[in-house]
Amino acid sequence: MFIKSPQASTPEEQLLVQFQGMIAEYERAQIVERSRRGKRHRAQNGSISVLSGAPYGYRYIKKAAFSAAYYEVIEEEAEVVREVYRLYTEELLSMGGITRRLTTQGIPTSHGKFTWDRSTVWGMLRNPAYKGAACFGKTVQAEREKITRPLRKRGGFSPRSSSSRDRPRDEWIEIPVLAIVSEESFALAQERLERNQQLSIRHTKSFDS
Repeated sequence: MFIKSPQASTPEEQLLVQFQGMIAEYERAQIVERSRRGKRHRAQNGSISVLSGAPYGYRYIKKAAFSAAYYEVIEEEAEVVREVYRLYTEELLSMGGITRRLTTQGIPTSHGKFTWDRSTVWGMLRNPAYKGAACFGKTVQAEREKITRPLRKRGGFSPRSSSSRDRPRDEWIEIPVLAIVSEESFALAQERLERNQQLSIRHTKSFDS
């Protein structure tokens, strides 16, 4: 749609609108690609500004005249992050056990809520920023492969025809930030996450058979 163009009334004018539309689509694709390359280049140079906000435990500090953007540690939240890793790797609590512990203790989430979700804890344990390596390019947009239950209830329609999926780990670009947990603690968490995932897959296959 062109805001300033008059309504096409003849075949010639309709043809012109179609040409304008094709050129506009091409320019849009060019802008998206240039933006993607620019962000990737800044990420490779260690710019934190390419990341969308800061995870729990950090505060995003904007770029100033004499300093680049960076993550500032919020110590009160950082202690919660360390406790989550300790509960998971040392006390071997489950995701549900950790969420219940945090909820019972009345610890607020990043959104100010006092009820924690398993997905929040899972994302915290999986985020390499906490070991000092925030990552850019972890996901990529792709065509939607399956229709979820909420979509089925809406007749299978979604205004978004794409969804995000994880990129291979070796394609992520690491950006140094202040670490909240040790690399050893992060590695232990990844080992347990991987082990639990494998066990879950085996149980699912056994159930299906």
